[in-house]
Amino acid sequence: MKVRQLNHVFGSCNNTQSRLRGTIKDEIDLVEQCFARVNPLGSESSAFLKTLDEIAWDLVSSWGQVFSGLSSRRCLVAGVINGTLHVLQIKSYKLVEGGSQCYSIPTKEFDSEQGLLYPGGCVLFWGWGVVPNLSQPGSVFMRIETNGFSCDLADQKIRERYAEATPGYRVGFLEKSYDESGWWAKYWLLVRET
Repeated sequence: MKVRQLNHVFGSCNNTQSRLRGTIKDEIDLVEQCFARVNPLGSESSAFLKTLDEIAWDLVSSWGQVFSGLSSRRCLVAGVINGTLHVLQIKSYKLVEGGSQCYSIPTKEFDSEQGLLYPGGCVLFWGWGVVPNLSQPGSVFMRIETNGFSCDLADQKIRERYAEATPGYRVGFLEKSYDESGWWAKYWLLVRET
C-alpha cells in the first residue's frame, strides 16, 4: 500500500442494506456501475481497502435487490489484494460453474492489457449462477490463477474452496462470508511474499 490503511475488518459492512445506485437495467449495467466506482481507486487513499470492501458488499446487496423472487440467482465476489513488492500476473479467471462469465473489476493499479496487478492494487472477481430449477441448483464455482497463487471458490460453505500459494508467495483469506440461505459468497484474499 502506498499509505497506511485505516483499521478495517473485512466483512464488517456485510448485511447493511444499501440503496440501489440509479437505475439498473440488467446484469451488465450493474457490473459497469461497479467498474466505474472501483477503477479510479488507488492505494494512495487511507480508506482504500475499507471502500473496496463496501463496494464489494454493495455489489452483492444490489444483486439481491435486482434479482429476487423467481429471478433470484446466486452470486460470488472475490477480492484479491497484491500485498507484495512485485507485480502479480493474473493468468486466468473463470467460472467453472455458473450462468455468467467471470468479470474482473480492477483498481487503477492494474494493467488490463498484460494482466498485471501492481503492488497495493486490487481486483474484484464477480460472477453469478443460473436461475435454480429442479435439475440445476444454480451454483457458482470460480477458479483464479496468478503467478503467486491459485484458488477455487464456491458460493456455499459446504463446497470445497482453497487457496494455494506458489513458491515465494503466501496467500491468506481476510474474509470468507456466506449467506445462510446460500445465495451469495464474499471472499477477500491477500497475497504476500515469503
